[in-house]
Amino acid sequence: MINTDGKRCRQKRRRKEAAYEAEITERSDRKRRGRKKKLPGWVILPIIAGIVLICFCIMKVTGGNTKGVQLNVVEARREDIREVYNTSGTVVSGKSKIFYSPVNAPVKKNRAKVGESVKKGDKLIIFDTANLDRDNKNSRLNTLSAQYTNQDAREQSGRTKESMARAKKQENAMISELKSQIKKKKSEIQKLEKQVKKSAGDSAKAAAEIAGIQKKMADNLDSQSIFKAKKENAERKLSNLNNLEQDSELAKTELAEEAEEATDEISRLEREYRAYEQELKKLGGEGSGGDISESQVAVQSLAQAKQELETLSSSLTQAENSRQTGAETGLTSAQLGSMKVSEDIARLAELTAKELLEKGREGIKAEFDGIIADVKVAEGSDAVQGGELFTLVSNRKVSVEVEAAAGDFEYLETGEKAVITIGRHTYKGTLESVNKIALPNEKGNPVIGAKLRIDNPDDDICIGVSAKVNITVAEKKDVLCLPNEVINTAADGDFVYVIKNGTLLKQKVETGVASASMSEIVSGIKEGDQVVSDMSATLKEGMKATAVKDGDTADKGGKRADGE
Repeated sequence: MINTDGKRCRQKRRRKEAAYEAEITERSDRKRRGRKKKLPGWVILPIIAGIVLICFCIMKVTGGNTKGVQLNVVEARREDIREVYNTSGTVVSGKSKIFYSPVNAPVKKNRAKVGESVKKGDKLIIFDTANLDRDNKNSRLNTLSAQYTNQDAREQSGRTKESMARAKKQENAMISELKSQIKKKKSEIQKLEKQVKKSAGDSAKAAAEIAGIQKKMADNLDSQSIFKAKKENAERKLSNLNNLEQDSELAKTELAEEAEEATDEISRLEREYRAYEQELKKLGGEGSGGDISESQVAVQSLAQAKQELETLSSSLTQAENSRQTGAETGLTSAQLGSMKVSEDIARLAELTAKELLEKGREGIKAEFDGIIADVKVAEGSDAVQGGELFTLVSNRKVSVEVEAAAGDFEYLETGEKAVITIGRHTYKGTLESVNKIALPNEKGNPVIGAKLRIDNPDDDICIGVSAKVNITVAEKKDVLCLPNEVINTAADGDFVYVIKNGTLLKQKVETGVASASMSEIVSGIKEGDQVVSDMSATLKEGMKATAVKDGDTADKGGKRADGE
């Protein structure tokens, strides 16, 4: 039924257009016939001869009437005149927009119907946003998950960094203490060396025996220093592992065993050293008395001090090496950058989902007053993001497209005013544009396209229908005018018949703007001249004539001119 009704409408529109074109053609023909009468020479001569014969006969019968023939005349007078060009065209919209879906969602309601008018702000498409809401919540949870994961990594790194900082602080304190002890021990050694030199002079034998025991004692002290260093190193490593809170029980056990073994060995060496001390005391008692005992004590103290200095130096070296080779803690710049990127990606996905949800809730609204020209999606179907929904054309910014014959190009000039008739309604229009090339139409005739803007559109305008167009080509105010039918045309130009002093005269005239009924007289006659309007009579220049005013004709012509 829709196609049949459309076909009938098109057929009806074509019939109207054909009738309108026929009417225009007929009016143009009447205008040409009424405006200019062509009198070929071969017709004029026999007519003149007949007129002379008739006049002669009349004069014979009437006995020579001096008043001449009575002829109807009109007076040239000033009027407003307007020349109009008539054509037809099609109503088109000057503003059109295709609306696309911003989301992937089902269409809950579709209020866009083809041919219906809508107002700006009308909500035409309503989406079902259940899936969009779910996607938005999932994106929010993904963002929170990424943030919590990264926060946990930062906190773990912070705790490790704090433990390492405490360990380094302890190492630095221990190094400072070792350096202080070394300094004191060196001072002590210097004093003992002076004391040993002062106690020299003991007997060679006693000195040799004492030296042997002292060597053993020194070796014993060396061994004690080595094991003490091992013990201290093991205990320090064990302390570092406890501070780092690392779960390495095997390493802790090995270090504890190593410290215990060093302790046992130190205890044995101390017992052995005390035995050497007893022997040394005995030798001091049998020798040279107090001087030898004092010398032995000084040597023993010096050896022990040197051994303790070596132990302290070894411990300092190990502590400094441990500090220099310590592993770096905390997150690297690459790790921090990766964490930031992961959060940004999750946040961007959340923002996109949120924006899509907001757009889905907003739906699609009309952006301007207009008419729905096309609908691509049905209610209840799934809209695809970027897919076409409907087309809206404006009924407030409308134009009429016309095709004028190439020969009528002179009548088309942008800015000209027009009267546009669409159905029963009439509107004001302005010629906006004229194509600069003539193209063949369906019949092969060259035509020029032009567009007229409708200046006062309303809700009664229907897009796509035909419209009658009357373009004001020229308009003048208060100019000398004559009816078109009194103006004759000859090979040498236009002329009229005037009666002056009872004699019929032929007067050349120059015409200007012409309406359907009247023409402007630029030159040739003046206002008030009596111009013959009786076209039924046989006219001959020089013949006697009496003017009879034809007021009805003049008034009638004036009304037609004003009505164009």
